Amino acid sequence: MTSLLLAPVLEPGAIAWLTAVAAAFGGVILHVAFPPTNPAVAEALLLAAVHP
Repeated sequence: MTSLLLAPVLEPGAIAWLTAVAAAFGGVILHVAFPPTNPAVAEALLLAAVHP
């Protein structure tokens, strides 16, 4: 039953989108957990995580 609910989500386009969102979310979490000491690097990493 669960596989029938998840079948539309497992399309190739959806998998790529979910991977990109998970990577961006992971980047933000790492940025918050271990912030860089250089403000320019911190800003660049945050922008890259939000707009890949």
